Amino acid sequence: MTRVRRTHASAHCGLVLAIVAAAGSARAGEVPVAKSPIAETLAVTSPWFFRLGAAGVLFDSSATLKLAGAPVPGASAKAADNVTAMFEVGYYLDRNVSLRFTGGFPPTTSLTGKGSIAALGTLGKATYGPAALSASYHFTDFGAFEPYVGAGALYAIIFSTKDGAVTGLEVDGAPGALVQAGFDYSIDKNWSVFFDAKKLFLGVDARGTALAAPVTAHIRLDPVIVSTGIAYRW
Repeated sequence: MTRVRRTHASAHCGLVLAIVAAAGSARAGEVPVAKSPIAETLAVTSPWFFRLGAAGVLFDSSATLKLAGAPVPGASAKAADNVTAMFEVGYYLDRNVSLRFTGGFPPTTSLTGKGSIAALGTLGKATYGPAALSASYHFTDFGAFEPYVGAGALYAIIFSTKDGAVTGLEVDGAPGALVQAGFDYSIDKNWSVFFDAKKLFLGVDARGTALAAPVTAHIRLDPVIVSTGIAYRW
């Protein structure tokens, strides 16, 4: 009987040791689970980012004019669209909210008479550079694709003017507002490509001399600025 008990006990211990050894072998042979490429893409630590790209400035312009203090019936003006280089510096307050400053290389637009003053042709030209500060909310549930919406304020800086049919042309800088939408698509944890559209609400005042009389104008510019390019987050 004693031998039988010892035999059973030995068999039991051997079975336990075999199970433990098998479990250890299984753990040793496990292959580490690879991190998701999307998780790797979004695993950034710095809140700062920089964007560089090309921008199209598409004006939705109109104007009201006064000649010698009297309104000019049927008179308006159109600003010519521009293409230029843009940049943006931004900072993430948290995973979903960012602040950004947008600027660019100053383009030059031509202002052309419309309606009753169309025969005057080019009224003048202005070199400008809108500087904008906006806040954006980012939707982070789509992996490497990150759409956002935002709003902010801007100031149109007028660097220089050139006379046309209006001589002694002066254009004042002015504040404005904007709304925006766009997306980033991450290539890796640092680099991404972006597309952005901003609608600006902006009007400027101008003055000069035309037809030997003083002329003033309030010009609604209200452009859409569409930009695309690359972004770097460090």
